[in-house]
Amino acid sequence: MAHSRVIWGRRGLAAAALLGTSLRAAAQAPAFPSRPLTLVVPFAPGGLADVLARMVAERLRANLGVAIIVENRPGAGGIAGARAVAAAAPDGHTLLLANTNLAINPSLYRSLPYETETAFAPIIRAIAVPNVLVVRADVPARSLAELIALAREAPGRLNYASAGSGTFPHLAMALFMQRAGIEMTHIPFNGAAPAMAAILARQVEVLSADPPGAMPQVAAGTLRALAVTSATRLSAMPDVPTVAEGGLPGFEAVGWQGFVAPGGTPEPVIRMLNSAIAAALAAPELRERLTAQGVAFVAGSPADFTEFLRQDMARWRSAVAASGARVE
Repeated sequence: MAHSRVIWGRRGLAAAALLGTSLRAAAQAPAFPSRPLTLVVPFAPGGLADVLARMVAERLRANLGVAIIVENRPGAGGIAGARAVAAAAPDGHTLLLANTNLAINPSLYRSLPYETETAFAPIIRAIAVPNVLVVRADVPARSLAELIALAREAPGRLNYASAGSGTFPHLAMALFMQRAGIEMTHIPFNGAAPAMAAILARQVEVLSADPPGAMPQVAAGTLRALAVTSATRLSAMPDVPTVAEGGLPGFEAVGWQGFVAPGGTPEPVIRMLNSAIAAALAAPELRERLTAQGVAFVAGSPADFTEFLRQDMARWRSAVAASGARVE
């Protein structure tokens, strides 16, 4: 019994010491949040990123007890908004809704106004977003295999639109063409909406689009969905096969969206934001709305997102090289 009392005594001392350390740290750390948060969306209003940001912001107000200001800063493939956040005070009050471009841009641009791996502190990867490969309804290809055969008959004759050179949709198509051994002509546009407008206006035959953009047109019969770029079928489009099922085993190209803070933001703040955003993402009405648009929820810890971002930067480095895309 004496030995038992010694053990419990040591535990009590250890717990007291730990509590004292925590209290001292809490006393020294500034209160967070101490003012409204700014959530920068580096894209124009109306797209999936903007919708996600505003839905999460609405719930963060309740979770954190402060206002959340959503600020759209489009431009340069997400660089304009990312630069603003990288330069902000590292106190957790300025956040960036990042997407796959954050991993792509270091390989696409010869120079950036920040070092991606140190300029940002990953908080949480929120959603995974595959693309849907669609063709105009009048294109004589009713399957991925038929599209590949059509492209092989006349290399370069088919045109495909993208949201811009070096964007995820462009690189996903570049990977697809590389694997399929085909050539189509790339027509870049300044964003996903103009690219969709181009195929609807019969300026191009093929498009790689995100599910929320593609699904209404597929349902209306204006466009035909041939494949999704994820490893498994989408619950929102269960009849559309994957690229792998369409004849290219192992193919997968999935984009993502997540939240980051300026590099150097204190870890306790990052952990608090991770928990608050995870709770926002768990809201049933948010999940129902976005799942119906073909996205998958990811979540996880800041460490998970940090490691994923490191791997994704390496993954897209080879894709950029294969595409030949480069921005001065």
